[in-house]
Amino acid sequence: MSILCSVVIPTYNEKDNIPILIERIVSTLSGKDFEIIVADDNSPDLTWQLVEEFSKKDGRIRCLRRLHGKGLSPSIVDGFDIAKGDYLCVMDGDLQHDESCIVKMLAEAEKCDLVLGTRYSAGGGIEGGWPLHRRLASTAATLMARIMLGVKVSDPMSGFFIVRASSYRSIRRYLNPRGFKILLEILYLLQVHPDKMEFREVGIFFRRRKAGESKLGLGVMWNYCLSLWQLRKVKISR
Repeated sequence: MSILCSVVIPTYNEKDNIPILIERIVSTLSGKDFEIIVADDNSPDLTWQLVEEFSKKDGRIRCLRRLHGKGLSPSIVDGFDIAKGDYLCVMDGDLQHDESCIVKMLAEAEKCDLVLGTRYSAGGGIEGGWPLHRRLASTAATLMARIMLGVKVSDPMSGFFIVRASSYRSIRRYLNPRGFKILLEILYLLQVHPDKMEFREVGIFFRRRKAGESKLGLGVMWNYCLSLWQLRKVKISR
C-alpha cells in the first residue's frame, strides 16, 4: 500500500544531526501520510543505531543499514528501491537543507515529474554565504551540466529534490549511481525520456553545517566530471 511521500536521507557519521532532523521532519509533515528512510553506510559513529531506536517508537521511520558498499548516490537508490511513497524526497542528513520546504515542494510535485530545491532562485539562499572555492565549484558544476548535457536548472548539485515515483521508476534501469551526482543523473534521464518529463524549481535556504564534516572534495568533482561523459551516451527507449 503506497503512501504520499517517502523522505530518503543518506547518512554517514551524522549521529549529532539525524535525531534533530527526524524530529523536525515528523513535525513538518504532521497530518500527512509519510515515511522516513535513513540509508546509512554503516556509520562508525553508530548513526544507524540511533535511527533504529527511533523506528522502534515510530513505524514511519525505517533504517536501511548498508553493510556492503558506500556512497551517497547508491544509498539514495537503495532507499528509493524500498520506498512506498507516491513521491520520493531526498535531503541531506546534516541539517543544511531546510525541512520546512518539503511541504511547498510537495505541492509543486503534484504538477510535474521532479521538483528541485535551489539555493539560487526567489526564496532561496545560503546562510553566511559561501567561500570563493565553493562558489566556483558550484558555478562550474552548473555550467558543465548545461553545456555537456543540456540540463538547464540553476542548482544541479543541490541534493534536495522530490521526484514522482512513477517517473523515477521509468528511468530506474538506466541509472549508474556513483559519487554525489544522483540528482543530475535523474534530471538528465528524465529530460531525454521519450515522454518529455517536466521539472520545476523551488527556492530553499541552505543552512551552515552545525556538526560533523562535509563529504565534498576533489574526488567528488572528479566523479562528477566522469559521470557527465558517461551520461551523454545513455539512450532511453519506451
